[in-house]
Amino acid sequence: MRFGENLPRRIRFFVLEKIVLPIAIVPLKILVLTWRRRVSDAEILREVVTAPRAILATYHGMFLDLLGYSDLAPKNGKRLLAMLTPSLDGRLLGAALKHFEIDHLLATYGKRGVVGSLEFSRRVEQGALGLIAVDGPRGPAGVARPEVLQLARAANAKIYLAVTSGHPRVGFKSWDRAHLSLPFAVTEFRLRRFEPIEGSDEANLAALQAAMEQAARDLRSPIFDNAAARS
Repeated sequence: MRFGENLPRRIRFFVLEKIVLPIAIVPLKILVLTWRRRVSDAEILREVVTAPRAILATYHGMFLDLLGYSDLAPKNGKRLLAMLTPSLDGRLLGAALKHFEIDHLLATYGKRGVVGSLEFSRRVEQGALGLIAVDGPRGPAGVARPEVLQLARAANAKIYLAVTSGHPRVGFKSWDRAHLSLPFAVTEFRLRRFEPIEGSDEANLAALQAAMEQAARDLRSPIFDNAAARS
């Protein structure tokens, strides 16, 4: 694809990142402060923040609601480190995450992609709390990809499932079924341990997918809402 074909989209994302985001971040932070947060599984949360090497597996469309819980890691002496795609969407998300004390790396393809994976694994080994959207970078929404298993293995890290949902909320017509809780919404954050099973990566990926999907459905997440799936 020629550069000129991408130019309008690049200009739009430049305006969003450099002009709109700095203005919008203040009301977004105020919105997050209005949420009535519920944190389940306090015991697992303590386990996550005290583990020497851990990775949180979530879905791409849950990132906005996860901002409401970004303070949990710094309060426990951890830095969150998200692995994002080098797309324009990924770069815009990374710019927003900075305002919530979340570090990020941009994964790339080919030879540079290996370097990005190694850097992510190195940072997790050094104590960062990894955060990966298992259905990125192109979806489909709610379908886990094998990279999370590969990165966890490289870092010798435990995987924890991190799902969230809020009510009431507004949804966006995006591939990942992203959603954002409205002012004074009740939001809930749940953690689950993922125990690898004996067998191939394919079997473990299927187990991870089943566990994450069940946890998300238990919270009535729009990632698996039938109406959202049809939009």
